[in-house]
Amino acid sequence: MTFLPALLVLAAASPAGSPGTQPGTVHGVIRSAAGSSPVAYANVEVVGRGISAWTDAAGSYRLDSLPEGRWRIRVNHPNHDSLALEVFVPSDRGVALDLTLEPRPGPAVDALGDFEPFRVEYTLPALLNTEEMTRLIEGTYPPDLAEEGVGGETVLRLWLDERGQVVRTRVSRSSGHLALDSVAERVAGHMRFRPAKNRDEAVRVIVQIPVLFTVPAPAVAAGGSPR
Repeated sequence: MTFLPALLVLAAASPAGSPGTQPGTVHGVIRSAAGSSPVAYANVEVVGRGISAWTDAAGSYRLDSLPEGRWRIRVNHPNHDSLALEVFVPSDRGVALDLTLEPRPGPAVDALGDFEPFRVEYTLPALLNTEEMTRLIEGTYPPDLAEEGVGGETVLRLWLDERGQVVRTRVSRSSGHLALDSVAERVAGHMRFRPAKNRDEAVRVIVQIPVLFTVPAPAVAAGGSPR
């Protein structure tokens, strides 16, 4: 078991703005001691701060909005021993912190196995940054499909944690165009949701979200009516 309760990490920090004006960040990659493979869907938490992140498929994570000071970081993953350590975060700096987890013996467990489908008695999670997502989709719209006036709708299956953070994405129904489906999956990580609630308690849920692709206006004017 690897557990480092009193370790203070003074990690390399890189400039991120004018001194003293912005909070710091911690970012890095979580790997397994077994083969140095990336650990996906590990939860990286700033203890007592209400800030956490899930590693992506490449094992990468990022913790934002940390005031200057010493912070306790805890990493949990069902197939690895937990890891806890302290890191000093300077103001206006990005702290690079790569970590390695020791694997646990036994059968593998789905890291997101305790997420459950959204139920009708829950309060529906709400997308909070609709305008930002609209601009992002327009900015990443496949140029060839835009010129041809091709649109569509991709339905995504999203795993949302109790903070409304997207931790896993999968295409539930294709738009019929792989390029549009790929854009939908990429932009999903930028979606910010008001968490789903069971009465007054925020809960982890699995939901289906449609992503509508409407051909950008200049492309419609140049290429004719959208399909």
